[in-house]
Amino acid sequence: MRHTPNASRTTRLQATALAGLIALGAGSALAQAAAPAVPGGTAMNFGQVTEAVTKLGYQDIREIERKSDKLYEVEARDAAGAKVELTVDARTGEILKTETKGRSR
Repeated sequence: MRHTPNASRTTRLQATALAGLIALGAGSALAQAAAPAVPGGTAMNFGQVTEAVTKLGYQDIREIERKSDKLYEVEARDAAGAKVELTVDARTGEILKTETKGRSR
């Protein structure tokens, strides 16, 4: 199952609002290692994965793909602007693997 933020206006607005909140001083959230685990050990939804990855300093999230009940794959940009592919734990939001895909903007 794939989710592309560009597919709906609502998702774009949510991403813009989240970016605005971070820019306005939610910088202390960037120091967190990962989002707290979802109660009951269930997988995070796309919004929670987006939030967890954004809190860790990644931006311009292009695609989130559910790989299994335990993993998500996220395409985004790192703080330097390089394209990266992240393997994310679906229950905790922890980034398990980072692969650089391209150059900075």
